[in-house]
Amino acid sequence: MTRRRQYVAAVIGVAALVLSAGALAATGSLSYRGCIANAGAEGCEAPRKDSLGNNLGLAISPDGGSVYVAAVNGTLTRLTRDLATGDLSFAYCVADAGRHRCHDVPHDSLDGASGVAISPDGASVYVTSEEPTMAINRFKLNPTGRLGYRSCLANGGGNAGTPSCDKPPRNSLDSNEAIAITPDGRSAYVASSGSDSITWFNLKSKGGLRYRGCVADRGRHGCKNPKHDSLGGAFDVAVSPDGASVYVASLAGAVTRFDRRPDGSLAYRGCIANKGNYGCRRIEHAALGGADALAVSPDGRSVYVAALRAGAIARFKRSPGGRLEPRGCFANWGTNGCRQPLQNSLHGANGIVVSPDGESVYVSAMTGPTVNGGPGAISWFSRGVDGSLTSMGCFADAGKHECSPPTLESLDSPASLAVSPDGRSVYVGSYGREVSVFDRESALP
Repeated sequence: MTRRRQYVAAVIGVAALVLSAGALAATGSLSYRGCIANAGAEGCEAPRKDSLGNNLGLAISPDGGSVYVAAVNGTLTRLTRDLATGDLSFAYCVADAGRHRCHDVPHDSLDGASGVAISPDGASVYVTSEEPTMAINRFKLNPTGRLGYRSCLANGGGNAGTPSCDKPPRNSLDSNEAIAITPDGRSAYVASSGSDSITWFNLKSKGGLRYRGCVADRGRHGCKNPKHDSLGGAFDVAVSPDGASVYVASLAGAVTRFDRRPDGSLAYRGCIANKGNYGCRRIEHAALGGADALAVSPDGRSVYVAALRAGAIARFKRSPGGRLEPRGCFANWGTNGCRQPLQNSLHGANGIVVSPDGESVYVSAMTGPTVNGGPGAISWFSRGVDGSLTSMGCFADAGKHECSPPTLESLDSPASLAVSPDGRSVYVGSYGREVSVFDRESALP
């Protein structure tokens, strides 16, 4: 397992909840709707096949009709989403060795599945894998709703059970954590923590990946050498809505910025790090320790970063050219020079997303007292027109951290989250082998 996953043990639990009454009318407020969990644990809906493992990757199709869940135990599950209610139902799954009675993946390249992304046309699904397979997998969605396996890439053309995967020109795909597809559907970028790198692909007309290059600390693997070694433990990658900028969050405590050229190639444009480490720009606070997730607002004016070790989220103002300016942070107990949220629910922060209407920011956190377990939390922040954040509340199993309690406990160590394109639903994937469903008060019609 990679540096973040080593901290985590799979936790048991399934939940249901209701948000505090005072926030129900506010745009962005959440109310718990239900959950789907292996074997119907804790009263959740039971899928036809128990393919919901330690859920690290979560993505929603552009039409809002499908939710894809990637699990570290080597599965990819497609759940159909009711467009009227947001409810989820099991549709199909694929798995290494046909586990859980799912469709078998030819190259057993899904073990350690970590991130999932969908092409803008909704036709292609991409899944990154950490150890042991360390691969990138591509699937096609056919008219019947089934996922058709198309290909995989892995260092050396095969690694720990992935023979016959395509071999990239450089071995920059060591423990792949996340993948981002550009809005124009022409490029894909993969963050790899084991090789401290970001790898660039062109997308072919039918969704195939063509390896085009990489950037890695110290120029490892024959990749380009950035000016600063700020990619240590590269863990998440995001593309700005205008497609002009690519940002990488690294466990080493840095955010790295690239300009995206017309051909999709990357030009290094600097980094920001705690204490000015690695020669990067210095920030006044220390909220980037273990930076492992980031999101760009729909208006392209803000970038938000969640940090695992710091138990914090940081805000950056984004200029039209892509440059980032620090604009404060929130951290448990007001540590690291940050503001304190309403509840101390950010321990082990590991996911962050901005709603499509730009009104809300949601943060998942494994919490604790240690990252290894305990009630996880989902925190809600209201977002101002200038990108500023206001702490609004949180949900946590058994009402821990003074958060609103669920009726079914499905938030044990949440590891992934997503907001539907219509802004009306929020979904949370958990190490407890369940996906939780929240209704969201939306400003969208």
